[in-house]
Amino acid sequence: MGCLISRFWRRSDVHRLEETVLLPDGASGSHVHTAVALCNFPPFRSDEHAIFLGDKLNIISEDDDMLRVCSTSTGNECFIPHTYVSKVHNQWFFEGISRRNAEQLLMLPQNYSGCFLIRESQSFPGLYSLSVRQHSGQMNNVLHYKIYQLHNGWFYIHSNHPFSTLSQLVDYYSRSSVGSYCHLTEPCRLHDSIPTAAHSPSPVAAQKSNFNWRDLSASMIKRQLKGMDQESLVSEGLRETMNTYFYLAEESSFED
Repeated sequence: MGCLISRFWRRSDVHRLEETVLLPDGASGSHVHTAVALCNFPPFRSDEHAIFLGDKLNIISEDDDMLRVCSTSTGNECFIPHTYVSKVHNQWFFEGISRRNAEQLLMLPQNYSGCFLIRESQSFPGLYSLSVRQHSGQMNNVLHYKIYQLHNGWFYIHSNHPFSTLSQLVDYYSRSSVGSYCHLTEPCRLHDSIPTAAHSPSPVAAQKSNFNWRDLSASMIKRQLKGMDQESLVSEGLRETMNTYFYLAEESSFED
């Protein structure tokens, strides 16, 4: 699967994000240590991927072009270009990703209806978009909502509900009582553990019996029944069942 990257990161973009989005929520502007892989890496070696699309990555170090990361799902550590990953703020803000990147991440198996992320808008630079996975009947897709911004810096999807921060907007649309068509359940889930296969017992092999009841005569079975322990309840039940069978069989033969 190829990488679809919207743009290169610029240091100024990171500072702008921290000042306008994170700091109003009480964040300290400290270095972000979490990212997500936007594609398999290396992208052209399908037999030797060290990192997979959707992997949660711990950032160990970085420079202008490369990140040193460790995948929390595989434990693999490697250097990877900035453009192959997205830094994640507040669990739901994904830096520098395209609409297509958002759809690829949200449609991964670990996500479900209501999982979401917020990203910078490609169509309207300087604004943000809310991407939400939704199930409706047979439809299973990702919907995108433009997040507008007022002159005073407040954010809104619907003009009658403005919020001073993106976190407040997320909190509002995460409430079950809101009943909005863009109801949010939890941030886009990253692949950060190796799933263990549920243990299932080994199938029991049933051996087909070669025993043929038709080869037995009534006198042979009656001799076997007489030799059984009279104190055994199982033997008594078996004797009565077999005697009833022979009685009915004899009655049927007389009728014929």
